[in-house]
Order: sequence, then structure tokens, then C-alpha cells
Amino acid sequence: MKLRLGAVAATATLGCTAFAATGTAAAPLGAAATQAGPGQPNIVFVLADDLGWADLSTGLTNKGSGNTYNETPTVDRLAKEGVAFDNAYGGPNCVPTRAALLTGLYAPRPTNNLYLVGDLDRGGDGTLLDGAPQGLPDGDDALPGEAYTSGEALRDAGYATGYVGKFHVTRTADQITADFGFEENLGGSNSGHASQYHAIDGTFNNSIGPALDRFAADYTQKYVDENIKPYSRGANDASLDALVGTDKHVTDAVADATVDFIDRHADEPFFTWVSNYAVHTPIGVKQPRADLLAKYQAKPAVPGHPADAPYSALLEGLDQGLARIVHHLETTPDPRNPGHPLADNTIVVFTSDNGGTADADNGWLSGYKGELREGGLRVPAIVWSGNERLVDGGVVDSTPIHAVDYLPTFAALAGAKLPKGLRPDGVDLTGIWRNESAELGTRHLFWHLPGYLIAGARDQRPETAIRSGPWKLSYRYETQDWELYNLDSDIGETTNLAAAYPDVTKRLGSRLIRWLDDVDAPLATLREGKDPITVTFQGTAYSDGKITHYDEPTRLTFEPGDEVPALLPAAATDR
Repeated sequence: MKLRLGAVAATATLGCTAFAATGTAAAPLGAAATQAGPGQPNIVFVLADDLGWADLSTGLTNKGSGNTYNETPTVDRLAKEGVAFDNAYGGPNCVPTRAALLTGLYAPRPTNNLYLVGDLDRGGDGTLLDGAPQGLPDGDDALPGEAYTSGEALRDAGYATGYVGKFHVTRTADQITADFGFEENLGGSNSGHASQYHAIDGTFNNSIGPALDRFAADYTQKYVDENIKPYSRGANDASLDALVGTDKHVTDAVADATVDFIDRHADEPFFTWVSNYAVHTPIGVKQPRADLLAKYQAKPAVPGHPADAPYSALLEGLDQGLARIVHHLETTPDPRNPGHPLADNTIVVFTSDNGGTADADNGWLSGYKGELREGGLRVPAIVWSGNERLVDGGVVDSTPIHAVDYLPTFAALAGAKLPKGLRPDGVDLTGIWRNESAELGTRHLFWHLPGYLIAGARDQRPETAIRSGPWKLSYRYETQDWELYNLDSDIGETTNLAAAYPDVTKRLGSRLIRWLDDVDAPLATLREGKDPITVTFQGTAYSDGKITHYDEPTRLTFEPGDEVPALLPAAATDR
């Protein structure tokens, strides 16, 4: 379902004025937007880290539950002028989402095989089940070198490909360019976060790839005047001038590297993946830029929303970096499209890798990062362009979309030919971006987590979930229980409807089990030392890579070391 926004023209005009502060007016979206451009549009993919579904101040991506304590004017503007998705999904945490984004494949695929950060036994030795093996044979939570990525697809289609910021799903930083298709790597490594956000004496620490050190020099007056003041809101010049001579923030360095990459490749189609470290931990008073921290420390809380000054300061810093990138696209002439700025042949995508932590605002959603509840999976997502032929904006789209959709979408935009035999699990979204196809039809989206993440407020146990239309059905392997929620009427997943709607449970449960079989999904096994599990069962089961139908009640026993199956009981009418 799409909702066309009525006041987009006015908000677009107001939004552009904020980007003209350097003295160069942003190109209007009017006449230029009707031009088709030279083909092979540039793609700027901007990824936040751990951003909560309701963290943005806009309500367009979160069904009206945006946090107005936070200030994200750039993201808000792109949401108003572009297509804002309010049913967008990632994975439960960094590793599975980044793998899906890069490969277009669900976690159980052999060239993905990533389900959680670390391992699948993050619940201690007392859990009923053992998590399945993941990642590489040595247990590294990294993609295999043979994985085919969006970087490779666009590079092979003639794009300049650059990666900026956090990568995580690699054994070594060298693989980012050697195996994963990015011709330049500016900051990516196997690290899962920046252990500190600021450089020290012009160098970031070893949690950030050393190529980003080129942009780590202390703030100068010229830098502050040109790259911070034009995008700052609510901070006086004195607080901004006080940055001069202090350590560079990594979020600013990520924006610097992105603009530099764009400038060096403006005469060819470019694909730049902008992977921010914010708003991942560490979060505290030492991590944000000083001017932003002071602003939020002085700001009163907004009723009904969390108000965490360091967190909000990190988030607005990310928004300011995005403002610089968008302004640069709007004011830089396009060598491939004379008379037009780069924005007229560029698509900007903004999203996050997974749902928010306990520090974030997940709005009405239940659960946190690391869980298969909606709060762990739903993410903001926006697509924008200065060209309405690329993105027909001013729309809120409620189509459920998934991280696996981006590789096939980017490949379609680039005219890339994927390797023979590679079939991404995602779909091409360009039609709904351009408003050429109103709906994708009823899709089945899947998540599979054959292990544990029990820590703090999180209690994630082995589970598989399917989203189809308004329905979300999940299977809990420890208890052999099915849970069914209607997300249209119960977005907080408060009322299990599995018993009330047995036909829906059976239909979606059958589809879930067929999917497990299709992807040959591994399951958690009964832990050594635990008593065997015995059930009397009639229906359909999946384990050990195959489906088994039990037409009569059958006594099943699972010994330690056995996979504990997904069991879908036969309906009463089938017995």
C-alpha cells in the first residue's frame, strides 16, 4: 500500500534551503527531475548501525512514532521527498544483516551461513540446545571469499565501487577489495564497531581500517566553517569554533571519505557504500562531538520517548554527515549529464542494519537488537533521488521489504548480469521506487536463528519466523510452539493468535517448513548431557535437511546431538 504525501512540494523547497548555506544553492528538483539522465545511475547506500525503528524525528518510516527529541532533518527531508518504507526489515543484528545486504541471500545459504555476531551459543552452558555452527570452518563470523556481492555485481557492470566505514563480515580487511568487489576500502575491517569514535592525534584506533586515517586530522577553522557550520542547528558559533584543534570524529571522517570518493569518480557511474559506525556502542559523554553533546544535554526531554543526550548527539552527527553528501550531490555538476548536478542521476538509499538496542527508541515494537521480535528486525528505510524518473517520491510505502532485496535492485539499476546459477532471495524494488508497479504481491519474508542470544533484556532462543501480508508466524524449537501475530492490528506482538487462526498457522507453517527445506537450514541440536526428548507426533517435520510426513501418531525421540526439528501438527480435519 502506498500513501502519497500531499505537501511534498512545499517541504522539498524548505528542505533545499538548509543545504544552500555554503553559498551555492542546491539545484531545484523541478525541470531537472524530468530528464532521464545518461543511464547507469550512481548509487549511494548509507547504512546506520543499530538505529531504532522510531529513532528518527520523522514519523514517515515508523507509522507516526518518530522521536522528536532527536533531530534528523536531513533524513526527514529525504523521507518527505523520496519513498519512505514503514515495513522494512533487516536481520537480528549486525552480521546477518550485512551478509544479507551484500549477498542478497538468506542466512542459511552456503555462501552466507551467518545468523548472529560471535557464535550461536550466547546463552551459557545450561541451555537446552546447542547452537548450530556458523560462518567459516574455523568459526569466524565472516563471509566466505567465494560469496558474490553487490560490490562485484556493480564493479563488473562498469561502476567504480568504494566502501567507506564498518564492514565486519570479513576475515581480513584485504578481502574487501580482493574478494568482495570494492575497488577501494576506506575504513572497513573485521571489527564490529568503533571502540572509540574520535581519532587521537590524527589517527583512529585499530577498530577502524587505517585507510580512513587520511581523513583523521584535527578540526581546522576552514573545516568547521565549510563542513560543520552549514549543517548545524541550534549550536552557536562559539561552540563550533571550539572544535578547532580537537580530535576528528569518525562520523565526519566517513562523510569526508565519501565526498572524496564521489569527486574522484564523478565522470563514471559510481557505487559507494557508506557504512556509519553510529549509533553502535560505545555510547557515553566521550563519544559524540562536543557541540552536539552540549546541545542535547541542554535540551528538555520529550514525553513518551527516551532522551539520551550522547545517543542523540551521535545520531544527529550521522544526519549532518548525510546532509553534506546530499548537498554535494545537489551542487556538483555531473560530467556524464551536462547541465545537471550529480543528484539528477543518483539514487540515495538510507537504512539501518537491525533494530535498536535498549539505548534506542523502537516505538511500539517489542524486543531489541538480537531478537526476532519486530523491535530487533524492523528498520527505517528511505530511497531518494533528484530525478523523479529514478524515484517517484513523496510516498510512504507499506510494502514489506528485506535486506536481501538490495543486491537484485542494485544489479537491475546497473544492468548487471549475475553469475549463472545465482538466484538472489530478494526482489528488484526499482518498480515500486518509480511507482511503476504499485504492489509486489504477497511476499514471504524469512528469518532463521538456530541458536541463542540471552543477555540483558534479550532472550532470543532457537526460532524461525515468516512474515506474509499482515501475519507473522514463528516457531520456537525448545517448546515446539507456534506463535502467530497480526501486525496490522498488533504491531507490538502482544496476542498469540495461533490457536484462534489454525488455518493461517497451518498455511504459513507449511510454507515455513518448505523454506527450511529449500535452503537446507541447519537446526540447533540437543545439548550433550540433556535427557532425550520424546514426543508423540502426527504432521509434518523438518530436520537434517529433509521434510518428513507422519500420517499417523508416531513416537519420536531425539537424543543428545540430534537436531531438534520443526514440528507442524496435522490439523484436526487432516487426521
